Amino acid sequence: MRMYNQPSDPKIVQHFAKEFARFLNRVQDSGNDMLGSFLVEQEWDRYANDANDVVKSLEIAGFVVTPRELTDLMIAQADQQPGANKLMGQRGARMYITAVMGAMANAWNHSRDVDLIVNILSMALARASAPSMRRDMVDSSYRRFAKTAMEIINDLERAGYYIMPDEATPIMINAGVAETAERATTNVKAIGADPEYVRKLYQNVVAARPDDCRPRKE
Repeated sequence: MRMYNQPSDPKIVQHFAKEFARFLNRVQDSGNDMLGSFLVEQEWDRYANDANDVVKSLEIAGFVVTPRELTDLMIAQADQQPGANKLMGQRGARMYITAVMGAMANAWNHSRDVDLIVNILSMALARASAPSMRRDMVDSSYRRFAKTAMEIINDLERAGYYIMPDEATPIMINAGVAETAERATTNVKAIGADPEYVRKLYQNVVAARPDDCRPRKE
């Protein structure tokens, strides 16, 4: 029975909490299992604090959760200096920013080392599975949850979110510049030829991610 529902929890916290509830209640496929789906909906708020800790731990470790589809605010905040929005117009800027960010996300997904992200999720699953031991769990036993943690990462991406670095890596910047170079207009080439511009664009977009991709506001 749900007794501690927190409707103000950001969507990303709810997502992780439901993933925890699904795993810890051994629900194999909540999408096709009506009883399992009901159980997850009734139980997820028991794991909301653990889920919120995951999002906070990711940010402490240098990661952020972002939506795959950029919001209007993320597009608007991407270029805060004379650049895409000024030279290409609103529609052209949206297409350019979306393409560059997509190329950078793709480069990250193909070059990332997921070990730290998996460890953060594994430790949270270990604590949630044994609440009485949550502050004493300092050994490597949490690694038994690594497979489930990877499944949660994949489910997160299928749900329309990415776990990205809070600063663009060199490989990501190169991908952003390369994406720009493939486009024909003079304005886009002039902007994107500058790696610093691409780095700043990424920084601005990440900073403007919605509150639903952040931990609870304390």
